[in-house]
Amino acid sequence: MNGSLIKSLFPLLLHFTINYSSTPPTPLNTSMYSVNMKHILKWSPLQVSCSTVNYSVQFQGEYELYKLNGTWVNAYDCQEISENRCDLTHDLASNSDYSIRIKTNCDGKKSWTQLPATFNRRDTVLLAPKMTVNVEGDPIQVGFSTTLSDMTINLKVWNEGDEQNALIHVIRAYPYHFSIAAHRGEEKMCFRAEAIVEAINKICSIDTQCVIIPEQTSDFVKPMIVSIAVVVAVAVVFILGWSATYFGPQIKQICHMEPIPRVLLDDWPTSTPILCTDVSLEPTDPLLLPAMQVEGTV
Repeated sequence: MNGSLIKSLFPLLLHFTINYSSTPPTPLNTSMYSVNMKHILKWSPLQVSCSTVNYSVQFQGEYELYKLNGTWVNAYDCQEISENRCDLTHDLASNSDYSIRIKTNCDGKKSWTQLPATFNRRDTVLLAPKMTVNVEGDPIQVGFSTTLSDMTINLKVWNEGDEQNALIHVIRAYPYHFSIAAHRGEEKMCFRAEAIVEAINKICSIDTQCVIIPEQTSDFVKPMIVSIAVVVAVAVVFILGWSATYFGPQIKQICHMEPIPRVLLDDWPTSTPILCTDVSLEPTDPLLLPAMQVEGTV
């Protein structure tokens, strides 16, 4: 009787030994990082060796829990992935408390681990956009750098020392830029803004900037300066040309070449003289030749 019982339980014991004793441990340090409405789920990799390992992520919101009888939804971009991170920005699209879990597949052996606490996108960390003020052009350009596309910015502008008369401009469209016509001079203009994400009802403040709005040369001044320079250059060339024509003969008369005196020309040899050095000759005696009478001479 005992032997038959052991024989009947042996296959069941073998099944549990094979399928459950080798179940891999669940991933560790599972956490959600959410900044500026971008939700990234991260987890540590398995600490056991697997020839093949992949992960699949599922989530369950309040709608799935209460209206769909506790259904779990597969995260579309995070099925059988090898990375230990998952972007759930588009999946967690409502202000609901989400439960999130990860399925690990190690050589065909599956295990589940769940995020320790539910996640709500209202818990995202909202970073203040960086404000830049460009006073070089006209009008003044104010810009805000951010990755959010569904944000509203309330921009407050005033002259320094006159904040009670500040103007508020609302910027709703992305990219977040605004043009302001201002009186240029030595006075400072101040800018302060608030960024509002209405979907999660969060507000963050942007630090005040006060800048001097310098005087700016009008747009027509530069072309006018260039035109004046061209006119001046043409006038200088014309004056130089007219001066050469009008004063040329007088300049030639003043600076004419004097002719060489005649006496110098008469005494000057017509050919280039050849200079010779003295040569010593042998002494010779004078020779007296008698005068010869030529016939026919009277």
